[in-house]
Amino acid sequence: MSVDDRPLASFRVSMRDIDIYGHVHNSVYLDYCEDAVVEFLRDRDILSHFRHTTSGVAYHVKKAEITFHSPIDVDDVVEAKVNIEKIGRSSLSFTIELYRQRDGAHCASSGLVWVCVGISDSRPTPIPEATRAALSQG
Repeated sequence: MSVDDRPLASFRVSMRDIDIYGHVHNSVYLDYCEDAVVEFLRDRDILSHFRHTTSGVAYHVKKAEITFHSPIDVDDVVEAKVNIEKIGRSSLSFTIELYRQRDGAHCASSGLVWVCVGISDSRPTPIPEATRAALSQG
C-alpha cells in the first residue's frame, strides 16, 4: 500500500545526533524511522488505533533493519517516506526511505515489523479489525 511521493515527515539533524565522524550516528536512523511511522499514522488520522489505552492492544517492534546509502550531517533536513509493505494476522511491516533534502540523496532504506500483542500477556494477537480497516484505506 503506497501513499503518494510526498515526504510524510522531515527532521532537522541536531548536534546530539552526530557521531565522532561528524555524521548522524547509525542508531539515530532508527529513531528517525520510528518517528516517520508515527507521523504516517498521524497523517492518516489513525494514531489513536495504536495507543494501548484506546485499542486494548500494544505494538512492539519485532524487527528493524536499515541499509545505509549516504551519510547525513548536522543541520541537514531529512525527509522520510513511509509505506505499509504488509498487513499480516498480527504483524505490520513498514518500509521507510530517508532522503537528504539539500540534494535529494537517498540516505537509508529501512524496514520495521511491528507485532500486535495483548496487553496482559504480551503474546501476539490479531490486529483489531477496526485498525486493519483503517490501515487498508488510503
